[in-house]
Amino acid sequence: MFGSTVRTAGRVVLGPRGSESQGAWPGGPCYLKGGRRPLAAGWSGAAAVRPRRARPPGLCERCAEESGGGGGAEPGRAMSHQILLLLAMLTLVLAISQRREQVPCRTVNKEALCHGLGLLQVPSVLSLDIQALYLSGNQLQSILVSPLGFYTALRHLDLSDNQISFLQAGVFQALPYLEHLNLAHNRLATGMALNSGGLGRLPLLVSLDLSGNSLHGNLVERLLGETPRLRKLSLSENSLTRLARHTFWGMPAVEQLDLHSNVLMDIEDGAFEALPHLTHLNLSRNSLTCISDFSLQQLRVLDLSCNSIEAFQTAPEPQTQFQLAWLDLRENKLLHFPDLAVFPRLIYLNVSNNLIQLPAGLPRGSEDLHAPSEGWSASPLSNPSGNASTHPLSQLLNLDLSYNEIELVPASFLEHLTSLRFLNLSRNCLRSFEARQVGSLPCLVLLDLSHNVLEALELGTKVLGSLQTLLLQDNALQALPPYTFASLASLQRLNLQGNQVSPCGGPAEPGPPGCVDFSGIPTLHVLNMAGNSMEMLRAGSFLHTPLTELDLSTNPGLDVATGALVGLEASLEVLELQGNGLTVLRVDLPCFLRLKRLNLAENQLSHLPAWTRAVSLEVLDLRNNSFSLLPGNAMGGLETSLRRLYLQGNPLSCCGNGWLAAQLHQGRVDVDATQDLICRFGSQEELSLSLVRPEDCEKGGLKNVNLILLLSFTLVSAIVLTTLATICFLRRQKLSQQYKA
Repeated sequence: MFGSTVRTAGRVVLGPRGSESQGAWPGGPCYLKGGRRPLAAGWSGAAAVRPRRARPPGLCERCAEESGGGGGAEPGRAMSHQILLLLAMLTLVLAISQRREQVPCRTVNKEALCHGLGLLQVPSVLSLDIQALYLSGNQLQSILVSPLGFYTALRHLDLSDNQISFLQAGVFQALPYLEHLNLAHNRLATGMALNSGGLGRLPLLVSLDLSGNSLHGNLVERLLGETPRLRKLSLSENSLTRLARHTFWGMPAVEQLDLHSNVLMDIEDGAFEALPHLTHLNLSRNSLTCISDFSLQQLRVLDLSCNSIEAFQTAPEPQTQFQLAWLDLRENKLLHFPDLAVFPRLIYLNVSNNLIQLPAGLPRGSEDLHAPSEGWSASPLSNPSGNASTHPLSQLLNLDLSYNEIELVPASFLEHLTSLRFLNLSRNCLRSFEARQVGSLPCLVLLDLSHNVLEALELGTKVLGSLQTLLLQDNALQALPPYTFASLASLQRLNLQGNQVSPCGGPAEPGPPGCVDFSGIPTLHVLNMAGNSMEMLRAGSFLHTPLTELDLSTNPGLDVATGALVGLEASLEVLELQGNGLTVLRVDLPCFLRLKRLNLAENQLSHLPAWTRAVSLEVLDLRNNSFSLLPGNAMGGLETSLRRLYLQGNPLSCCGNGWLAAQLHQGRVDVDATQDLICRFGSQEELSLSLVRPEDCEKGGLKNVNLILLLSFTLVSAIVLTTLATICFLRRQKLSQQYKA
């Protein structure tokens, strides 16, 4: 077990204790003596009747003498007392019923919902048969037997997020059926809660939450009582620095123990020995530095993340087989992959955010493996084949080695990972990755090699037969074998963003040396080639590859040849072409009948092909282009499907955009919902397009006609005057010559 731990020079040793620790607990459970006796379980809640005091001798005789000595007055006096008592009880019941109507709590199916009401004390007028009471988020400071003891049927009590610092002795013993108690986020360590004897014995309690109470030192031992049926205990978010051998005595049935977010540095020998059924242990976010002699054979889930662990070692000769299936060691200081050969049932392993470097090579058949990093699933996955294998990690399903310092993954490391489904090697220092052996990683579904410095990727034939998602973004891939991805029989999603990969063309358009063939991959649906510095997209680049999403954005200067997207008309739903500097779009977009999202932002386009028939386009992004007009005869086919249109950053004309103005006024299309579209009158005046009226354009047109007429008249006048002046000049010259003669 993890339970036998010895703290020596900063190490936590997890191994069996010696025989000297097998003795019984010297001190039994603490029982309160001399305290106030709790209310009986069957107390009706109406009124408590004190026993009558004995009358002094001779009193009755004296009274009888003073009243005349007659005995007939006693029955009348007794009757009057009974009537008065009955009236008092009726008055009390009436008062309680009136107060109950004023209580802000809601009661639903025997559950009283009183959370977040600012209550200063436990309500005393709720229905006595409630089984659940929720008092979280109030201002309670003390929990007393009265009135909490009224509700003897309680099974679930939530007192979290209050200011509780005092628990009256025996307060929870007055609730004989209590199964779930939540005292999280109170002030149990600062007040008198511990001086009262703690929680006491709770024989039916199943779950207990004491998180967020600043508990430290031996306060936990003083607070916890005997809970023989307790299965779930949370002590997280406290100030614990060590766990003593007797901390968890008196709770042998605990299965889940949460100790995350403490300051644990020391775990004493035998600390978990009193928990033979412990299966889930959370020690994350503490200050542990070393795990040695790990021997908690029954443990199935162990979270050691966010510590300062430099080494993880198991017991040298475990007596029984380990059941551990889920191990989280992320965000520690591991230098080497831990020895996990004794965990044949392990299906989830997270060693991300460490300092791990895999050895350059491992001897074939070696049992001494060293392993991975940060996690993919939030919880352990079930193993489809429950049989343990002779090879270590052969049942592993999730392996995360991201955020380490791995430069090379030796083939022998992957050889026996025959059940692995998710492998994360992102954000390491990998320069190459290879899987060439036939049948390598046969069950792998997702492989993440992103954010490395990969220059080479070598995948043999008949490898990674189940791979569906391959993440290669932000590497240095450039020249790859042409059929690198065509050999992956199940590939559905491929991310190559931020590399230098160039696609080949179709059969009639061979590409340059080093190009990659993306045609003829019948399983591929999503391809991201953004930011690959592509210069040319040749005809038939994706022929016989039924892509539904294609991202070709951020390739400045990209030349999209005619027919580059041929073959995608019946499948493509998302097309990203933003940031390519396109001036002409040689893609027949109206033929893509299933296209739902089209991004053409940040180009230099001024015209679009005409959509004359109905299509499926829902989102069209045209931001930062050169569009001045969107004529209705070109956009008419979009009216039934288009839901969002982005046009900011275009030199839109205020007049001539009747189709666009109609969409704005009718509200059928969400046009740049976050900003107001600006258009221009002529070349100077700017106005919000939504404010433009038809008469404004008519006035502008009439002004233009008048200006043209004026210019024409001026030109004609100038010609006439010039002609007359010429004629006059010639006649004058002729007369002058005649005069001289």
